[in-house]
Amino acid sequence: MLKSLFVNSTILISFLYLGNQILKKEKINLNSKLQEKILLGSLLGITGCVLMFYSIQLSEDSIMDFRTITMIISSIYGGFISTIITAFIIIVFRLSYYGISTASLVATYDICILLFLFTFISECKISFFKKYITMSIFNIVSLIIAFSILLKDINVLTIALRNLIFSTTFLSGIVYYNLIYISKTNELYRKLNYDAKKDFLTGLNNVRTFDNILNKLINNAIEKEERLSILMIDIDFFKNINDNYGHSSGDLVLKQLSNILVSSSRGFDVVSRNGGEEFTVILLDCNFTHATTIAERIRKNVEEYIFSVKGNRSINITVSIGISSYPDITTNINDLLTQADDALYLAKRTGRNKVC
Repeated sequence: MLKSLFVNSTILISFLYLGNQILKKEKINLNSKLQEKILLGSLLGITGCVLMFYSIQLSEDSIMDFRTITMIISSIYGGFISTIITAFIIIVFRLSYYGISTASLVATYDICILLFLFTFISECKISFFKKYITMSIFNIVSLIIAFSILLKDINVLTIALRNLIFSTTFLSGIVYYNLIYISKTNELYRKLNYDAKKDFLTGLNNVRTFDNILNKLINNAIEKEERLSILMIDIDFFKNINDNYGHSSGDLVLKQLSNILVSSSRGFDVVSRNGGEEFTVILLDCNFTHATTIAERIRKNVEEYIFSVKGNRSINITVSIGISSYPDITTNINDLLTQADDALYLAKRTGRNKVC
C-alpha cells in the first residue's frame, strides 16, 4: 500500500505543478474568469481519471483511488463551475471505462453528493485551512459510507476502512502542504511580476513598461494611420517640498498627483511615472487640440488641489507640461517623446505652471 501511496502522491503533485505553470499568472479563486475555471476543472478532471489507474488495494476484496481529492481542490479554487466539470469528467470516464455496476453507481452517487457539499463549503466565508479540513472530513465519511454499502463482510470492511482512513488522510495532508507552498510561490511570482511593471510608490506604469507600451502604440499609429499625442509632466520646485516637509511628504504628494493624472485623463490613456517627479500621459488617437485640452485640465486640477503632507499640513503645487502630437506637431513619430521633453523644459524655462 505504501508503494501505491507514493505513486498517487507523485501523480497528484505532478499535476498540481503542471496546473500551476499554466495558471500561475492569475490568482485562481471563486471570482476568476469563466475560462480559467473551465481550464482548472478540466485539468483536475483529467487528474482524477489518471488516479483511477493507480488504485490502492485496501484489502483482498476492495480497492480505492483518490479522484475525490481533485474535487476538493477544484471546489476550493474554482467553485461550482470547476467542480461540476471535474465531477462530470470523472463520472463519464468511470462509467465508460469500468462499465455500469453496483460499485460504479455507488461511486457516481457519492461524487454527486460531494459535488454539492463541496460547492456549499467553498462559498462559506471561512479560511482555506477550514475549507480543506471540512471537505476532507466529508470526503472520508462519504467513502466510509460507500464501502459500508459495498462490503458485506465485517472483517474485510474493518481492514478496508482502517487503510482507507490512513491513506486518504495521509495523501490529503501531502496535497494540502503542496497547495500552501504553490500558493505562496505564486503570490511571490505575481508580486515580482507586478513590481517589474509598476512603479512601487504610485502604482502607475514604470519607465520600462512605458517604453514598451509607447513602442507598440507608435507602430500601431503608423499601421492604422491614427493620431498619437504625449504629455510630459514635471512638478514645479519639487525639491523644495522634500527640503521643507521631508521625503515622506514628497512621496505623499507623488501619490496624490498620480490619482489626479489618472482621473483627469481618459480611461484608456496610459499614465506612467518615468522617474522622480516626472510623469507621462500617452493619449491614444488624440490630436493636438484635444491633447492641449487634457493638458490644461490636468494643470488646472493640480493647481486647485490641496495636497496633504505630514503633520496634518496642506500645500499647493503646480506642474509644467510639454505636449507633442503626431502628425499635427511632428510628422516623424519617433521624435514624439523628444519633442514633448523639449516642450516641457520650455514650459519650465518660461515661467512654469503652464502648458507648452
